[in-house]
Amino acid sequence: MHVSLLRAALPPLLACLTSTLATAASAAGPCGRIVYTLPQHGGDGLLRASSLSLNLPASGVARMLTAPLDGVIDDSATWSPDGTRVAFEHRANTPLNQRFDILTFDTRTRQVRKVTMGAGNLVSPAWGPGDRIAYVSQYRLRNCLSVVEPSGGQHDLFCAPSPAKFAKPVWSADGRSLYIQAGYTLGGVDGFWRSLAYRIDATTGAPFVLDDRVFGGAQHLEFAPDGSRGIYSNAYPYSAEMVMVDFATNIDGVVGNGYAPRWSKDGRRIAYTGEFYELTNPVRYYEPLYVMDADGSHARRVTRTRVDNEAYTAADWSKDGVHLLVNRRIYLDPSLIVPQYGLRIVNIDTGTQTRLPAGFAEAGAWFED
Repeated sequence: MHVSLLRAALPPLLACLTSTLATAASAAGPCGRIVYTLPQHGGDGLLRASSLSLNLPASGVARMLTAPLDGVIDDSATWSPDGTRVAFEHRANTPLNQRFDILTFDTRTRQVRKVTMGAGNLVSPAWGPGDRIAYVSQYRLRNCLSVVEPSGGQHDLFCAPSPAKFAKPVWSADGRSLYIQAGYTLGGVDGFWRSLAYRIDATTGAPFVLDDRVFGGAQHLEFAPDGSRGIYSNAYPYSAEMVMVDFATNIDGVVGNGYAPRWSKDGRRIAYTGEFYELTNPVRYYEPLYVMDADGSHARRVTRTRVDNEAYTAADWSKDGVHLLVNRRIYLDPSLIVPQYGLRIVNIDTGTQTRLPAGFAEAGAWFED
């Protein structure tokens, strides 16, 4: 594997205000470190390569972690609990096929390690408590939830009923459980779509079905931090009704229109992407960022720019519940084929944006001490 290592040890993080000064910290702006993906697209809009970089938003310093090479995809990065390592999904072309594995990057030693092996494509890492990495094993006939142990061993915890496919797993705060969604199409390509939500015992692999329902099309399930609720939203990037379900009572209800919801770490707020049509000539369409309370009330628009075909999607929340790491997407061509991504940190109380480098981030990308 070709990796461009850091030329020097990461500089000490700039001092950030402590949690006892939360109000001042919110005004001062973001801190910590962010790992993000820098994609490269061809003129046809297809992804040619992607690499990982590190940003320290308090200082503006950005450093390359992996090198951009044609056909090599590095993405889905997530921090270890102590903020010293990053687990990520790596695709390299082999003479016979394309292979996905989970790798880690140690920011102290600059060492890259492959931590998975065996059949199938191994994707969607989530680093949890106890230094365990959960991921999805995509075998030829089934999907399994798998774990890399601190000792380095790996094993399958639970396999979804075929032909269901797993989404990215989510750890409980205590590390005892994993939450994961499985889904598949019923009745052919244009048929209905079944979603299964599970809580998996992280030690035994014993499954508990939290929710089982059928939709008219594919849905993404965003779990609340405590695993008590979830929000279903359109799996494709356009706005539709979002449904919140309480897993204990099975009571559900519509909580607005949008997609890509993201719960704050304390479970009090939900960010999501909406849509807005401006009746100009020609009509202008864009997708602002919105925030609502955890019960779906008090929805409000946060981003105010009016660029045609611009979209803001939430990647990760800060600990203070005030700042959001956001992906901004525009297109570089009139045909809306070649996307360009940029990172922003948005203060949801003031709407103030901190501009970060080009690229995009995912859940687990922002580490704060």
